Amino acid sequence: MRSLRIFLPLFFITFWAEAQLNNKAFRYDRPVNEADSNALFLGINAMGFAKNNEYFNDIADGYTLFGYQLNPHLTYHPGKYIKLDAGVYLQKDFGDSGYREVAPTFSFKYSKRAFSLIFGTLEGSISHRLVEPLYDFEKTLNDRLENGFQVKVEKDRLFMDYWVDWQNMIYPGDSTQEHIVGGASVKWAAVKNNNFQLTIPVQFVVEHQGGQIDDNPEPLHTNVNMAAGVELTMPLSESSFVQELRWWNYYLISSNSSEGDNDPLTSGSGLYINAAAKTKANLEVMASYWRGDEFTSVQGGQLYSSRSSSYKNADVIEPTRELLIVRFMHNLEIAEGLSFNSRFEPFYDFRNGTFEYAFGFYINYTGDFFLIRNKKRQHD
Repeated sequence: MRSLRIFLPLFFITFWAEAQLNNKAFRYDRPVNEADSNALFLGINAMGFAKNNEYFNDIADGYTLFGYQLNPHLTYHPGKYIKLDAGVYLQKDFGDSGYREVAPTFSFKYSKRAFSLIFGTLEGSISHRLVEPLYDFEKTLNDRLENGFQVKVEKDRLFMDYWVDWQNMIYPGDSTQEHIVGGASVKWAAVKNNNFQLTIPVQFVVEHQGGQIDDNPEPLHTNVNMAAGVELTMPLSESSFVQELRWWNYYLISSNSSEGDNDPLTSGSGLYINAAAKTKANLEVMASYWRGDEFTSVQGGQLYSSRSSSYKNADVIEPTRELLIVRFMHNLEIAEGLSFNSRFEPFYDFRNGTFEYAFGFYINYTGDFFLIRNKKRQHD
């Protein structure tokens, strides 16, 4: 098995590609269209999910997530470049008599050419396009909403996303700390033609916990994750069974600082190497090698961190994490805006000599329905 650990990095390091999983079906980006000026729409975002983690390790618990999310909202375009959204977000976990979350959603979005500014409910979660050690896919299922401020630039060869997500507000005498998460996701296509695309990504996520007016005795915490790499996407003939190849390498670092705290994991690093093939049968096969040394996640996947997120083994630390993950992802577009996605994700833990897996099924729908147009204002 030692020879396999040596061979895998050498094999993958010769290639590059797009880093995050293919999560396009899970994005709820909402563009501003000039043609919709002065019009009112009813929008619906919905997802049904069933994900089972058959984990028995000390780092991440095994459990099942089973339920649905629903976000009906009204969208009004008061001008060519402005859009207002107001609605409600509901999450139902099956087996629970109530709703896990019921929260209002509101966003103001100004968008002109490639630039967008968003205030309120963000185009967050999967839409940040972060690599999985920086953002856990499961947060889409159990902690999806983000509220704050966001600036985006989307061009043919450039994607930039900067955001601040204010997760916990405090008032004088509160027993909890202020909690803020922000970050940046930048991707620049250095080469883009019909044969391949070479992209340079740089990403970071920062978490702050503290405050000056609370009564919480915990020290101030600042945690940072950063990632940089190279990606290569190579489209093939549409008539061939394998239609696209993707390779990518990422180097990551983590840094944790706490006032008066003796945290044994103050800094760490990780190597994330991947290769994927997209087939004509709507099946994508992806292989990932992860080697983390004292790496800790801000919002990243639980398996990648050296610090346990387990409910039963909260104090466990594994200084080195070394994994081989294989993913089989089937993506089927049933109708416009409606897709069915299934995933099987086995992995081998080199350090513990264990084989575990997860699998999931997802139904996503997003759509807008025209209601009325303010013709009087349009003529004005």
